[in-house]
Amino acid sequence: MKLNKKGAALMQVLLITVILAGIATMLLRASLSRTTSARRTRRTVSAQALIQSCMAEVNSLWSKKTPEAFTRDLNGVGNGGKPYMYCNGGSDPSTCPADNIVETYTCTIANPYGGFDFQVQAYFDEDAKANYGEMRQIVYEITRGGDAL
Repeated sequence: MKLNKKGAALMQVLLITVILAGIATMLLRASLSRTTSARRTRRTVSAQALIQSCMAEVNSLWSKKTPEAFTRDLNGVGNGGKPYMYCNGGSDPSTCPADNIVETYTCTIANPYGGFDFQVQAYFDEDAKANYGEMRQIVYEITRGGDAL
């Protein structure tokens, strides 16, 4: 049996090329997964900071209310029992006209890097009452230009 030296050399080169391509692919996958993980972490932290900023505004809004207005808004007086964020106007703390009820509070947070501003909407979750009894849950949703993120 006669060996073909050119064929054996070509086979060695192809084998080394396959091994190097496999190593390069593994390194690239590891690098991309680290980048993806870092981006996901940065987005999560940014979202939490935006929501906490809006939570501070909502807490400030609710802390300024009189006890009567607090009870009225939380019990949904004038809104069919559905709680709302605040009554826009009206001098009577026991009732709120239906056209003055604001169910969703929107916080606008400036983007420090320029471009569009972020908006966080806070509202009461209707399904939470069924899950938690009499407890009320406020949902915070981050939007950009009207689109939910």
